[in-house]
Amino acid sequence: MINVKNFDIVTPGELLSDERNGGNGTYEEDNKIYSKFLGMIQISDRGISVNPLTGNYYPSEGDDIIGEVTEISSKYWVVDINAPFYTRLDVRDVNFRAELGELDKYIEIGDMIYARVFRVYPNNAADISMRGTRYGKLESKMITRIDSVKLPRLIGKEGAMINMIKEATKCDILVGQNGIVWVDGDESSRSVALSAIKFIDENYVDTDLTEKVRRLLEDVHGKI
Repeated sequence: MINVKNFDIVTPGELLSDERNGGNGTYEEDNKIYSKFLGMIQISDRGISVNPLTGNYYPSEGDDIIGEVTEISSKYWVVDINAPFYTRLDVRDVNFRAELGELDKYIEIGDMIYARVFRVYPNNAADISMRGTRYGKLESKMITRIDSVKLPRLIGKEGAMINMIKEATKCDILVGQNGIVWVDGDESSRSVALSAIKFIDENYVDTDLTEKVRRLLEDVHGKI
């Protein structure tokens, strides 16, 4: 029996299920799955996970992330990806040809980039890559942040929430799995999208969140 549903808030030690595999944030005892944290339930085909209500982003291989360049060496850029660990973008892992020792001609300190985590070390430091046409430099003025543990609510089931915001505002939106979100569109539409994201950030524990966001979008930007 599964005792919880997606997006429920659970407490440490709470019984979650006796028929599903446990994922991150859970533990097993007597063939039953319990929560390790005060957190939010996420159910998938692989099992039940609990995302802590607050916490740092920990990179995983394959994550698409958005980060800010903070240092430049002769061979790589150091990137802040909203994690407490060192993250590096090597000159060999970008989608353009860059000369060693002149990396600041291509990506400068303060620039925002969209990239993929391709290696995570035992200490949780990571290497990232911008290879591929989908990755590159972003306009930082279009960046907002949301706690990475709240991302399941922003994305929604099978992308329903974020797609609703995109369709209502006609904005292009990239969601980094590290909690940084990029929004591109005209000024008024971008403002509406950012308001919706902020609303989700502040009300993510609400069970009727999708309907509340829909009403917010209808009120400020016409019918969806």
